[in-house]
Amino acid sequence: MKTGLSDQQPASRPLTADLGDQAIEWLVMLQSGDATSRDRAAFADWCAQSPDHARAAAEARSLFAAIGQTEVAQQWQESPDIQNEIVSFQSPAPKAAPTRRQPARERVFLPRQGRLAIAGAMVCALMLAVFGGLEATGPIARWTSDYSTAIGQQRVVTLADGSVAHMNTASAFSVDFSGPRREIHLEAGEVIFDVAKDASHPFVVSANGGAARAVGTVYGVRLDGDAANVTVREGIVEVTSGDREPVRITVGQQVRYDGNGGLKKITDADLAAYGSWQRGKLIFNQRTLSDVMAELERYQPGRIVVARDALRDLRVTGVFETTDPDAVFASIEQTTSARITRLPLLTIIY
Repeated sequence: MKTGLSDQQPASRPLTADLGDQAIEWLVMLQSGDATSRDRAAFADWCAQSPDHARAAAEARSLFAAIGQTEVAQQWQESPDIQNEIVSFQSPAPKAAPTRRQPARERVFLPRQGRLAIAGAMVCALMLAVFGGLEATGPIARWTSDYSTAIGQQRVVTLADGSVAHMNTASAFSVDFSGPRREIHLEAGEVIFDVAKDASHPFVVSANGGAARAVGTVYGVRLDGDAANVTVREGIVEVTSGDREPVRITVGQQVRYDGNGGLKKITDADLAAYGSWQRGKLIFNQRTLSDVMAELERYQPGRIVVARDALRDLRVTGVFETTDPDAVFASIEQTTSARITRLPLLTIIY
């Protein structure tokens, strides 16, 4: 993701080929606080280039508006106390050559307890990396599943019935269409299914002791530890978990269940941001730094540990490229007091 430079025309900046990505980059720059009247005029000129440009800009505005309308965003806007804890990350702009010697960066000394916590986190993270497999899918899932993706990889698979599976990073699933139902077993990660209609053969995705059943629709299932999330883009999906009564969710709704048969309350999904990884974007709206790092961990090998409690609860808003996790780390160092240590298979934020 790029930030704006107020001393030159944005139109001269290199942009990605996809108009949707370009529009997102424009809006991120315009909301960065550094935009000038020339920047805004240049964006208006960009929008006027063609109907496709105008449509891309409108879709990008809708996405950003939807982010601002979430409940947590509204709470943030209404509470000065919460607002003071917000950190809005953006990919750093290139640094200009200094005209004078810059002061050395202040060294941060941690108390003994802090050093021990970091050392313990390093040991735990390295053990998880070694014994849990170097890839988030794990070696067993990759060996036993019909389809899988590596860390940072996305894949689109057309199944035998004509359904299309959009696989996110570090995902794996298996298929069984031999019976009266079209059975999918999600073993790791996240997949969005565009289901071919076949009323006589329901399409069922099972994961973590629960199942999501549909006939012809578009919905995603994501594994998060011992829980699973089901989100519906089109149609109706019936979700079951353990002995609980099934629930039906429709367009714009989602539900979470755990491996013990627990079924959470149905909530609204942010469809404007949902599945942004299909466009190569990671979109965060007032998410804690801990949550952001857990998401980023799915896109790079190894573990990420936030070693200080004060940092874990920092709130993050931003749009980032899935292919450039280093930009997120650079933003953290530039916009907070945090320091980052990168080791093989381990990143420590402290």
